[in-house]
Amino acid sequence: MSITYGASSQPLQTTTNFDALFSASLANYRKTLTDNISTSNFFFNKMKEMGLWEGRDGGLYMIEDLMYGLSPVDTYDGYDELPLTPTEGITQAQYQWRQIAAPVSISEKERKMNKQRIIDLIASKLKQCEIGMQEAFPKFLLQGSLAGSGASLITPYSSPKNGSVAFDPLPLLVALDPTVAAAMVGGISPVGNTWWENQTTTAAATDYTHFLNEVLHLYNNCSKGPGGPPKIAICDQQTWELFSAAYYYKYRTEAPETGDYPFPVINFFGVEVVWDQYMPDVYSNTTSTTTYGTLMFLNPDFLKVVYENESNFVETEFIRPVNMDAKFKHILFMGGVTMNNRRKQGVYGKIPRTLTAA
Repeated sequence: MSITYGASSQPLQTTTNFDALFSASLANYRKTLTDNISTSNFFFNKMKEMGLWEGRDGGLYMIEDLMYGLSPVDTYDGYDELPLTPTEGITQAQYQWRQIAAPVSISEKERKMNKQRIIDLIASKLKQCEIGMQEAFPKFLLQGSLAGSGASLITPYSSPKNGSVAFDPLPLLVALDPTVAAAMVGGISPVGNTWWENQTTTAAATDYTHFLNEVLHLYNNCSKGPGGPPKIAICDQQTWELFSAAYYYKYRTEAPETGDYPFPVINFFGVEVVWDQYMPDVYSNTTSTTTYGTLMFLNPDFLKVVYENESNFVETEFIRPVNMDAKFKHILFMGGVTMNNRRKQGVYGKIPRTLTAA
């Protein structure tokens, strides 16, 4: 249905088709939507900043090539035979494409009541969609199935309506117990493949000094081998506050702030440490962090957010259901989070809620 402004007797008339207006508005808003989703969470923000949001042209899977063995290197002298042993140790990790949708709706009553301010209504609908995705993406990433009605942080969120699943959560990609079969990532089981295990530490500290020692030990474990140290640390709010207090106790100075982010970030040996409200307690397998906290070290050089080129926050056409006086369209995303070096990531669990100054 079109919206016509002015009397029919006027020599100049403007007719605006709602579908075209909405589509044009959404097309202009798409970059804002994409940017705001990608910067709503520190992990997504950092991936975007480092150019690690990567588009790909479909395929059965998102594939990451892995190298877990090195060429044999030996010395020789004069007429000695040169090494001829073929080099093994190259494989692939395969990640499933995941799809996410957010609806945009307009009822005929809304349209008629907002004829004089239809642009404002469209802007509100788009903002509503954006905020919904901003809420969903970090929950799916950090809380897995516990973001819905599931029972585990290491299994993806599953829709209660149709059983479809979101992308693999960080508590799976960087598991507190990476040795069990349930911690399979990219189709590769860690059982019998120790090179595909992330670093892990369970807290035993009761005071600031030992807490920082355990954090530093995990940092060093994640720094071993090619690829350098981690660059991101994500934790819950109370762990971040304990970290700040422990840093001041040990060094007698405030932890230095870093970066220009819309959230507080401190620097620890070059690692940007931030807290997220959706960070769970991986030790207790719960979204509540009142008992224990969690901190994850991530090396984004070996992580990516991958999207399918034709499904990067794209819109569908408006559809009117036969039994409803309203129209619906959707914003669609298809992609996931991939990893190609699990050993460079680490998790620190069972962090106590209070520490003594000793």
